[in-house]
Amino acid sequence: MEEVISVDGLEKNFKTYESQSGKGIFLASLRRKYYTKKALRKVSFKVKKGEMVMLLGENGSGKSTLIKILTGIVHPDGGDAKVLGMTPWENRIKLAWNYGMVSGAHNQLFWNLPAIDTFEYIRGLYEIKQEDFDERLSYFINILNLEDVYRKQIRTLSLGERMKCNFVASVLHLPKVVFMDEATIGMDLSSVISLRQALLDMQKRHGTTFFMTTHIVDEIKALAEHVIIIDKGSIVFDGSKKELQRFFGKKKYLEVHFKNKIGKGEYPLGGKIVDQNDTYLKIEIDAARLKNKRTVALLNSENVFDYNVSEADIGHVLARFYGMRRKRR
Repeated sequence: MEEVISVDGLEKNFKTYESQSGKGIFLASLRRKYYTKKALRKVSFKVKKGEMVMLLGENGSGKSTLIKILTGIVHPDGGDAKVLGMTPWENRIKLAWNYGMVSGAHNQLFWNLPAIDTFEYIRGLYEIKQEDFDERLSYFINILNLEDVYRKQIRTLSLGERMKCNFVASVLHLPKVVFMDEATIGMDLSSVISLRQALLDMQKRHGTTFFMTTHIVDEIKALAEHVIIIDKGSIVFDGSKKELQRFFGKKKYLEVHFKNKIGKGEYPLGGKIVDQNDTYLKIEIDAARLKNKRTVALLNSENVFDYNVSEADIGHVLARFYGMRRKRR
């Protein structure tokens, strides 16, 4: 399958300083201790056409820096990157015709004008034919429920409505790849759901590639196909969401519903009790223990009304993953 993004050994350093205030140094505010922060450390990965990629990592891990390099805003200090076959920082203008950028922190809408005016401006900027523009605008208005929104002044809209309009402005030219940096932060649930539907529909209809950063677990569950985790500027995981879950795959969740009350602390089965009440028990347990005699006997006992075995939730997997990384530092 065609590669849309190819990154090989990217490096980026920033010169910054640390205040000497509070250390008993004369004129401390004028004396600065400079040091080099390594934002990216030999980052390498590939993204195929039509993939829905989630770039995950804690704050300060290098996510936004990476996106700025891939969109040509920032030059790297080493390594190479290709987006749609172009080097971003060398072909920024040409590349801009083929990608979209949606950021939760910034938008391209005119505050005192209705969204339709920005859309018309985008039509002229990207030289979109009127009939194509009308068709695309109708499509996005319908799928994002913007019929009663896009003709109102941007300053009168809710955050969710503004973000959906900002998304439309970013993709009216039908880019081949869309970068989204915390694009749904602060949005209400109905707006988030309609935006997710738009992403999935664009992926299906046009083969659009989405490269996103997020901290929202539900977003990862709903959209992620390819997960990349970056920590302190280095790629520490690159694979599918299922592969990430299998990284901790020995752990399963066993939920048991009982007919009669059980005592607190009963039936540990060698696992960790996650939740329990009078007639319910949830245990984190090694997959191998599900087949031992003690577990089988419990599940076949007359007091068991129903039970369910499930994989580790992606939120728990990520929390454990980050916890392991902190311990190694």
